[in-house]
Amino acid sequence: MRPTKRITVLSDLSERIEYNIPELPIYARCDPLSIFPDCRCPCHWHRDLEFIHVISGDLHHFVNGRVTVLHPGEGVVVNASRLHYGFSPTRQDVRFSCAVISPSLFEHLTPQVTARCERAFAQQMDDCLLLTPDVDWQRDVLMGIERVVRLTPGGGVRGAENSTCMSPLPAVAAAMELCDMVLDRFRPNGGDGPDEGESIEQRNRMSVLGMTGLIQHRFRDPLGLDDVAAAGGVSRSQCCILFRKYVGRTPNEYLTDRRMEEARRLLRETNGSVAEIARACGFSTASYFVNVFRRRAGMTPGAFRTQP
Repeated sequence: MRPTKRITVLSDLSERIEYNIPELPIYARCDPLSIFPDCRCPCHWHRDLEFIHVISGDLHHFVNGRVTVLHPGEGVVVNASRLHYGFSPTRQDVRFSCAVISPSLFEHLTPQVTARCERAFAQQMDDCLLLTPDVDWQRDVLMGIERVVRLTPGGGVRGAENSTCMSPLPAVAAAMELCDMVLDRFRPNGGDGPDEGESIEQRNRMSVLGMTGLIQHRFRDPLGLDDVAAAGGVSRSQCCILFRKYVGRTPNEYLTDRRMEEARRLLRETNGSVAEIARACGFSTASYFVNVFRRRAGMTPGAFRTQP
């Protein structure tokens, strides 16, 4: 069975990050996109800065409603607390290095550093920074991502046996240097202060978090579009518009994604029958569940379960 990665997305769509070392708030890996079902990472956010460097393949990357195609050698820095995810619409595999670094490593070192962080992470600042090797400072950032992955215990090779023997200090230094390279690169994206447009944007994001939170929490229930829209305090049509803009999926696709994630987990970890798993995941009938699973996974639930 191809190895998969499950990320823990909470009801507010925030990710509970599994750092390489629990006590050290740095996640650093080089992985294929195929570790995610359907070559699509779930939509999420976190307060950490996220750095991506594409090694091979074309990565479609979504940040707060905007999709950018990243080619080999290119990358992106995602600002704190932005909705984002990577995917391949054709399910073609992509290999990429990823470093996720918590500001808690450095934000309280001095008042000056705290001020830099507060300015960089503000919602009116850039949602992301695109990286290309053709620009000197951006090339340095791309190289810095690889350095963090290489130096972080367990980063270079997933499950490396010698990872616990590595000292984390070089990784901390490299991670802080990487963040220092980008903190002052974020620019205001629409003025120096809040305005009506920003206020609307904030309300829209809160609506999305309410709607996605409902699905994350109640995906087992027979949810309809009216239920989802009500959770965000918007109309049915606005619900669909906001999902498309901020999540890149329709509400029904997002609900099915969540049910499929749970179905895969139950097939791997329990002995429940197909009918039992269908009910546990919110599918109306076992036959409908089998049809959806076959369409999404390319095989039946029974075949998925018996894979080596």
